[in-house]
Amino acid sequence: MDQTAPASAPAAAPQTAADPNLFELQGHDVTVTYSTSSITGEPLFDYKDRSREISRRGDEIRRVETEIGALVTITLQLTVDAGSTDFTVLIPRIKLPVSNEAQIATVGITTENRTAFLPLRSGQLQTYATVKLKGTARFVLF
Repeated sequence: MDQTAPASAPAAAPQTAADPNLFELQGHDVTVTYSTSSITGEPLFDYKDRSREISRRGDEIRRVETEIGALVTITLQLTVDAGSTDFTVLIPRIKLPVSNEAQIATVGITTENRTAFLPLRSGQLQTYATVKLKGTARFVLF
């Protein structure tokens, strides 16, 4: 006797959450939009605070994966004799729901880097200011 089950429509593949590729964050006079890719394939990073608006793309954006999430950094200002100012946003690991959007809370860190080239400078060469950021992480098609 043949006990083969009757043919049926194939089962739908389970939906999987995509990794977010667009982060829109705000907090205390700072707005950040970070996209891991774009129509050109390059990452994009837009930063705005009370005194400046800066856009970076491609290799101007530095991303390092760490145990606490991804550290995504851009240079806000570079002065040869005085140092530089960087901004880093901590991107936590996120599993998006089926809606492809999640609310997130994280931090941004502004780092003032003083150069040690001047003979009178000694001691701590980096200082930090943090800002709490909230917003959305989502997956979008480019």
